[in-house]
Amino acid sequence: MKLKSKFLWILAAAAMLCTTACTDDDEPSGNGGGSHGGDTPGKDIVDEVSQYEARAFDGQKRGDVFYEIYVRSFADSDRDGIGDLKGVTAKLDYLDDMGVSGIWLMPVYKAGSEHGYDVIDYREIQPEYGTVADLEELVREAHERNIRVILDFVPNHMSDRSEWFRSACSSVDSPYRGFFHFSTTQRDRWYSVPTGTTDYFYQGDFDRSMPDLNYGQAATCDGNKTFKAMADAAKFWVEKGVDGFRLDAVKHIYDNQTSDENPTFLKKFYNELNDYYRGHSTLGGDIYMVGECWMDTYNVARYYRGLPALFDFDCWDKYLLYAIQNSHAKWFPKDMIASRRVFASERADFIQATKLSNHDQNRTRTSVGGQLKLSGERAKMAAAVLLTSCGQPFIYYGEEIGMMGDKFKAGGDRNVRTPMLWDAKAKDTYRATWVTSDLNSDMSIGNVASQSRDRNSIYNVYRKFMRLRNTYPALARGEIELPADFDDADSENKQVMVFYRTLESERLLVIHNVSEKPSTYVVNHAIKRPVADMNRVTVETKSADRHEVVLPPYSSIIIEL
Repeated sequence: MKLKSKFLWILAAAAMLCTTACTDDDEPSGNGGGSHGGDTPGKDIVDEVSQYEARAFDGQKRGDVFYEIYVRSFADSDRDGIGDLKGVTAKLDYLDDMGVSGIWLMPVYKAGSEHGYDVIDYREIQPEYGTVADLEELVREAHERNIRVILDFVPNHMSDRSEWFRSACSSVDSPYRGFFHFSTTQRDRWYSVPTGTTDYFYQGDFDRSMPDLNYGQAATCDGNKTFKAMADAAKFWVEKGVDGFRLDAVKHIYDNQTSDENPTFLKKFYNELNDYYRGHSTLGGDIYMVGECWMDTYNVARYYRGLPALFDFDCWDKYLLYAIQNSHAKWFPKDMIASRRVFASERADFIQATKLSNHDQNRTRTSVGGQLKLSGERAKMAAAVLLTSCGQPFIYYGEEIGMMGDKFKAGGDRNVRTPMLWDAKAKDTYRATWVTSDLNSDMSIGNVASQSRDRNSIYNVYRKFMRLRNTYPALARGEIELPADFDDADSENKQVMVFYRTLESERLLVIHNVSEKPSTYVVNHAIKRPVADMNRVTVETKSADRHEVVLPPYSSIIIEL
């Protein structure tokens, strides 16, 4: 009887363990992963990211946060293994719940490769992604949620399989001959014409499969046939309701990247499209156009002569990544202020598009380094800084669940463009399967469903801080300022980042500890109250004008003044 009872007790204990540990297809719920079971996460658990009570998010999209989507990997609606436009539409409630203001779709046009930057026809949708009608439906549904839609647009080149290029190669008298660069002299990155006029060569800076477009002299490019044809292609999508474009590789349109040629072209292209948009958009205002100009701050600034918005690559590559990798955060806000002054010298109403990773770079969690738990804490830290700092944040899909990827390993770009994980694999009806990842799985990082149930997950940090940015106008559009004693502050406390965000009467103090070591920061002026934190920051009031902020490792706090 004793042996039998002991055996039954062991079986019962095993059953209890299985019930506890084996739910949700053995997926973890913690630091690595997850999301919600449906299309919108739970409303309550996210508030437990912070111990303090912020103003309630009223649904207004003040934060102007954009979300970059690789359609092939985002959400597969028809179970053919490849993500599609209907899949994106199905996930709009998820994006709306987080507080996303706009989505950037990587190329969706008919193209010659999986990345889509070798466009064959700008007026057709890649068949695997759906139809033009599907995109129109996506735009309509997005607008109902106050989400703008911008498309990737590639002004530098097209596919060698496009009708324009094939016709141009066939004869020197082709109406498209002037659309591309031809020469009887071969140069670096010039390739033999494959058919027709085979004694000529054509320019293809990125690859032989992507011949460069020719706009003629920059000063008169708006009268060029190529310019008009490309502008007409963009206008086609404006007519479909699209709100703007992300312009790819703008420094390559003309070969001299530091001359005035590219900014001149961009200004003409922007003005042409903006005039058209104003006459056709139902949303009103100006078209949104952001350029990819992968250069340092001073060279990027010149491109503001042509476009209102440009990506600030130095923000992550030189400043924030260094701060997190080296636990040396003090100088980040000062660097950002300096960059903004440079941008403002070229354009008073500049839009500084900030980001962590994108489709061409290693995933954030991979870049910050460390074992799984440490990289997770650092990824949260990067998100908290991005979403409380100045600029207009762009979030690459999957960053909010800590997806990993190293483009410099075997597999290249595919490593940073793998499928989004929505739910446990056995019940994930939207997970694309065209490629798999050894790094990103339900067991390693979790998924949207599991992470939404975990108050400490990367997902809930993203959701909380995105909602805070939407709730507090000063976080969204306020100026960024340094503390008065910045230069006198304790030089040993370099792991702590401190700045103010101010808009009209609203003033917030933001403090981040980007290190695995705890720290204390003293605020020597009056405060009203803490409104949000991450990782249990405490404020000890010593007097009306002295407050000790105790910062655990990898923690943040926002204090209303």
